[in-house]
Amino acid sequence: MQDFDFDSALTMHRAWKMKFHIALGRVQGEDFDSRPLGDAAQCALGRWLATNAGELRASPAVARLLPVHDEFHRQSRAIADAVREGLILHMNDPAIVAYLDLSERIEALLLDLKHELQPAA
Repeated sequence: MQDFDFDSALTMHRAWKMKFHIALGRVQGEDFDSRPLGDAAQCALGRWLATNAGELRASPAVARLLPVHDEFHRQSRAIADAVREGLILHMNDPAIVAYLDLSERIEALLLDLKHELQPAA
């Protein structure tokens, strides 16, 4: 199985809160492609999960992580689209609040997977 930098993945997924905060004042009305945000297979974690799918198939942590990771990316795209369209104007928007809860779930699941694969870490 390929090594994976779980700490980097946690940092990258946590960074979306800041990216959306910055985007609120910058991307309304701009033409940018949010499709990559919605594709869980395009981030480092998604690529690693796909590359190691055979070895991870029996992992309970992966089974819990996959649907939440997919939803995280779907919500990322939806929020980016809503920000661009001017539908989300502040960080207290219910969509962002729900997204932050989802982000916390991703973090917890990544830590579960890290501990499952690296019990001594």
